[in-house]
Amino acid sequence: PNEAMRIRIFFLGYLWMCGGCSMSIVAQSAMLRHKHGDWFWGLGVGFSQSLAENAKSTDFIVRQLPSVSMLFGHNFSPAFGMKLTGGINMQTSRCSDALVNTMPNIYGDGRYNFRCLTGSLSGIINMTNIFWGYEVERPLTWGFMFGAGLMKTFSFDEKLNTWNTFPKESKPYYPVNNAGGLYIVGHAGLVCDVRLSEPWDAGVELRVNATDNEYNGVSNGNHLDFYLDLMCNFVYHFKNGKQQLRRFREPPRIVFVDPVLVDHTNEYTETVRYGESMHTVIPFYSGFAYLNAATTKRLLFVARFLQAHPLVNLNIVGHPDITAEHDLKYHSDLAQRRATIVRETLVNKFHVPTHRVRVTFDDKALQPYKIVREWVPSVNFIMEEPNEDSQL
Repeated sequence: PNEAMRIRIFFLGYLWMCGGCSMSIVAQSAMLRHKHGDWFWGLGVGFSQSLAENAKSTDFIVRQLPSVSMLFGHNFSPAFGMKLTGGINMQTSRCSDALVNTMPNIYGDGRYNFRCLTGSLSGIINMTNIFWGYEVERPLTWGFMFGAGLMKTFSFDEKLNTWNTFPKESKPYYPVNNAGGLYIVGHAGLVCDVRLSEPWDAGVELRVNATDNEYNGVSNGNHLDFYLDLMCNFVYHFKNGKQQLRRFREPPRIVFVDPVLVDHTNEYTETVRYGESMHTVIPFYSGFAYLNAATTKRLLFVARFLQAHPLVNLNIVGHPDITAEHDLKYHSDLAQRRATIVRETLVNKFHVPTHRVRVTFDDKALQPYKIVREWVPSVNFIMEEPNEDSQL
């Protein structure tokens, strides 16, 4: 029966772990991702309490023993992460009440202490990010943890040397292998993290550890013990590789801009050459006749040129995207609308006198384009002498 009970417990734990992993994998598909993930390191301090059958009958305060640990982990997404934890803690256990009542001069209160060195691998499921979505600045998150590892016991109380001198056949009898042992430990629990700053978190971790050892103070063959850890963790998040970011953030979106839109950063030194075109041209998105912030900024250089050269007028020449071999009216109208919007912007926004700019159009493309959807140089400026006729 005891063996069957242990099998059921571990089987249920296995199903819980598999279900948690499956849920986190499904949820994290909608989460932010980073090439280098989110690496972190931390230090934990707290208390470990034995829940062994006979130890729980002792004073509650007595069973609160110090525990320290170090952790190192990686969040694969805001929904799921893993961590390695190594630590040392003190534990207490107790022999049976019958021994304490029968031979108090030998067994005293029946309680004995030992130390545990533990190492474990844990999976972490962040329930806050799964159900409410991920936010970089969220101050508090909570989730579940589960995993397994090894526990090494050592440094037992010397009183066990006396207990172990009784022959096995004698009653009462409670031997404890004070040489210690190495045991498999499974655990599950809750985690709550508070964001302190960009790199730092503080968290509370409550987990129950289950192990099959021989320190539970009973003699019926059931050696399954439970230990409760309550830890306060201080966690530091490393930067994410070349991105130089901590935690998870939206990757910087670099919007593609056709090179023709950034030519305005090259402030050409225009030379007055009557009858010739300025270096500056105005691009339009193929098929359209509107100005955006970048193309409007380029017109600022044209306005400054006119201000610096009061004896120069400009002929604003509009062009279609392609040579107007088919549907001449459409392409001619597009070229004229482009030249007109440029003139109106120079006059209304940059206060260029109307008599200094006129509008014409050409049915030939100023520069051929490669694909349908792109920015195409569509308006150029011809420098004219002020005594020439102007189209107002």
